[in-house]
Amino acid sequence: MSLRIDVPGQTSHFGRDRSLPGLPDEIAFLIRHGVSMARLQRIAARAARIGVDPASEAIASGLVGETAFYRALAAELGLPFCDDELSLRAGGDLNAILGQGIAPVAMPGSGIRLVLAPTGPALRRMLAGGPHLRNDIVVTTPSLFAAALRRANSRVLASRIAGLGLERQSARTGISRGQYVTAGCCIGPTSFFGTLAPLETILLMMLLAGPFFLAVIFLRLAAVFEPPPVEAWRRIPWQVDDGRLPVYTVAVPLFREEKVLPKLIKALAALDYPAAKLDIRLLVEEHDHGLRQALARCDLPPNVAVMVVPRGRPQTKPRALNLALLEARGEIFTIYDAEDVPDPLQLRLAAAQFLRSPKDLACLQARLVIDNGGDGWLQSLFALEYAGLFDVLNPGLLRLRLPIMLGGTSNHFRTSALREVGGWDAWNVTEDADIGLRLLRAGYRMDDLPSRTLEEAPDSFSSWLKQRIRWNKGYVQTLISHLRDPLALLREAGRGPTCAFLALALGGMVSSLLYPAFAVAVAAAALDGSLFAAGKSFGDVATVMAGAVTLSGSLALLAAPTLGAVRRRAFGLLKYLPLLPVYYALVSVASWLALVEYARAPFRWNKTEHGMARTSRYSGTP
Repeated sequence: MSLRIDVPGQTSHFGRDRSLPGLPDEIAFLIRHGVSMARLQRIAARAARIGVDPASEAIASGLVGETAFYRALAAELGLPFCDDELSLRAGGDLNAILGQGIAPVAMPGSGIRLVLAPTGPALRRMLAGGPHLRNDIVVTTPSLFAAALRRANSRVLASRIAGLGLERQSARTGISRGQYVTAGCCIGPTSFFGTLAPLETILLMMLLAGPFFLAVIFLRLAAVFEPPPVEAWRRIPWQVDDGRLPVYTVAVPLFREEKVLPKLIKALAALDYPAAKLDIRLLVEEHDHGLRQALARCDLPPNVAVMVVPRGRPQTKPRALNLALLEARGEIFTIYDAEDVPDPLQLRLAAAQFLRSPKDLACLQARLVIDNGGDGWLQSLFALEYAGLFDVLNPGLLRLRLPIMLGGTSNHFRTSALREVGGWDAWNVTEDADIGLRLLRAGYRMDDLPSRTLEEAPDSFSSWLKQRIRWNKGYVQTLISHLRDPLALLREAGRGPTCAFLALALGGMVSSLLYPAFAVAVAAAALDGSLFAAGKSFGDVATVMAGAVTLSGSLALLAAPTLGAVRRRAFGLLKYLPLLPVYYALVSVASWLALVEYARAPFRWNKTEHGMARTSRYSGTP
């Protein structure tokens, strides 16, 4: 096997004194490689002030590139330097190997036995008394070293990030025997009586579904009537000194996202956070060759790493996130989608909120804002829905100490809490709803993060429908997973949160499925004059229930988007309010199709194409 290896010549600096007054050993040797004393002193002072190692600060600040730094390190140790792909031996604890920065190679005949890529304390130790003047040990960069470790252990990693063999709730298990029996006991009699008395059976189903509608309506109205939260800048003393800020991991799952790469890189570069404390990971599927080539042509910041997700099933976003979680260096872990443009101060605000909160706070949900509402009526309705959800419903429910259904992006987690619950369920296509409930069951809570992230609504009805089918299918998966043992859910999450979850997930799904039936029943009753009639028949009772649910439900559906648009000062969206009933009818169609797709392809991930927006309502800082 032929590798690009630089062999040290007569200019090797090993044996020279690397200690210089006022400079840490980790960067002092760079003086002999063209870096001035004054610049190194500034780097050392800043590293000490913000609490990072000097080498990381030197690379993250752009003083010296990663390759140049480790080429100079190789020269100091009198070792060859390799900037080519290495083949490493599989096995071992990957995090421990990354921390030590040393691993055996698997290249017979190459004459190379070990590869080094030390960071932090390991770098100091190797400079102090590590291997030197050897031809069977080579130095490489930490980026190439980590990538080689992933390739060598790809089979084990593929199994681990998919959650295979883990004893925990997973959508992969599907419907349990008890759930099949329960479903049979419900569907069998309903079908039997439906053939004998179809109208009465439909009316009975509407009566039984009424409480689910009412639960959703009650929760929405309760959240609407909660007073608006105080502005983040007043509620949270967010100006934390850089030295107290924790390391932050930012994971961005990508698949065929070449169109939005420039926008994404610009948004990540705009994040206001100490560069050496930012651990940004772009997650790319192994077979996504087009995106990998596009990334290879990009001039990425030093703190941005490209992680190749090994082939395997299922090919989902949570599976990729589990890979990032395995290597995450940050105490806090957040997720952005490819098209996201977060507020540049969002990480600082989240870090401040975590620092000033008890350890049981595990997750903060930032507010998602649709940026391309001007593209058409569908995008405007999507923007209205998001305004109601993220500026009204979520903050209101969280102020009531109730759980919410997390959004799939701009979630900020304590990394330790994520690892405690085993990461994401790779088989759940709405992984955000599932991870929120599992954190809740583990004793954690979540809160609102009053900071905005711009998002892009789908560009066409077909794209919107596929996305909504995936979301609703994931809600079905989450319900099935967590209701295998309802008593355990009640015991772990508590009565109030369990009821709120059932109202949001189960009630939301049932109301979405039956929304057209209620609307048609009310319209028919209004036309024939029987709406709210004083009769005592079974049909009259069902009609009154349908009328009450439809009217109160309409109020609940309209109130949150209206208030959300006002709070966001997006007054132009208010003219689309009359179309919301049509929009929710389309959501109902997506819910029915989600049930069909769950039966046929439960783990299929309907990819949403990004980079198609034609307008942008916001500019500058969101």
